[in-house]
Amino acid sequence: MGKDFSVYNDPFFIESVAPSYRSRRFSKEYIIADAMQLVVSDMFPDKSSGKPLIEQMVEKGKQWYLLDKFLPTTPDSIKIGYTQQQLDWCKDNEGMIWTYIVKNEDLQSLNPSVLQVYIGESPFTQGFPPDYSPGNIGQWIGWQFIKKFAEKNPDMKPEEIMQTDAVTIITQAKYKPK
Repeated sequence: MGKDFSVYNDPFFIESVAPSYRSRRFSKEYIIADAMQLVVSDMFPDKSSGKPLIEQMVEKGKQWYLLDKFLPTTPDSIKIGYTQQQLDWCKDNEGMIWTYIVKNEDLQSLNPSVLQVYIGESPFTQGFPPDYSPGNIGQWIGWQFIKKFAEKNPDMKPEEIMQTDAVTIITQAKYKPK
């Protein structure tokens, strides 16, 4: 119905169905990316449940890596659901984001509230500026791990990367953003 459909702004709808940070993506430019996310999830289901924060970040980052392969000309903001401002903020602050997570969290944490902060969908990520940071910033960091790993392993096919365990990717990517 489009992001400006009046029902999406109704307080009951926002509270019970979809908050505004989600309903802003209810427009036609997101349809293909949303459908392809379902295809990616079907081909390579998320196997991160029960794993530590860092492994979940990387496993979920794989989903966006493959989506990027399927939709190479689609803007990243459309593929991953961030606003362009949020995406720009992540790119401009990548090193600070990673440093903050490393210094403030146990990357081996299994605590559901910690996992929710970094890989749960929300309007922003706790600990970062609400006006700029997106929710699920951990998945974005995981995607950066995957891109770094793929860059270091140019002969690997996407399917091989998707099947590589998170610990191997973390170790070999040597992710150190500036």
